[in-house]
Amino acid sequence: MLFAAGCNLRCPFCHNPELVMGSGDLCIEEALGFLRTRVGKLQGVCVSGGEPTLMPNLAALLMEIKALGFAVKLDTSGTAPQILGSLLEKELVDYAALDVKTSPAKYSAACGRSIDHELVRESVRLLQSSGVPHELRTTAVPGLVELTDIQAVGEWLGRVRRYVLQQFRPGKTLDPEYRWRNPYDQTWFGQAAVLAQSWADEVIVRGV
Repeated sequence: MLFAAGCNLRCPFCHNPELVMGSGDLCIEEALGFLRTRVGKLQGVCVSGGEPTLMPNLAALLMEIKALGFAVKLDTSGTAPQILGSLLEKELVDYAALDVKTSPAKYSAACGRSIDHELVRESVRLLQSSGVPHELRTTAVPGLVELTDIQAVGEWLGRVRRYVLQQFRPGKTLDPEYRWRNPYDQTWFGQAAVLAQSWADEVIVRGV
């Protein structure tokens, strides 16, 4: 996995605060030098962050990774649909995981700053029309993601192929207050999954 430092969001529950506050640059040669030692040992590379789409050299990096024979998974917040669309058009992404933070009404609160959530919907549309395998995923943070928000996400995005509900892990977070927030139990996730099944073809629960 390659981590790009720097992020345009300040999600209070983020468990990678050191990446959020860093630079968006990633040394291509250093990364590729490491990956060359893994040819034949790994099948794919996940490019995550931070937010990888902030990297000015992201497309060049993905081209080089694919030239080495690796499949590419991209993790993104979906806030840069133009960049995502370009990567998809160039066939540089084999699988994508897009974070859907919460319902539109709470989006800016979940992102820690004012965000146009329609950018995320546009990124979802691009993924759906591209044919590239992908998942939409929501970290179930108490207070930011309630059962009503799960239903609202479906009303906002419409029918989707794969939706992942993942457990929030207290501990190291960008906002110290979230370090002590108790995560949801299995009952909550069961109820949330039932709601999501009304608008997602496949619902996956992780980390519970």
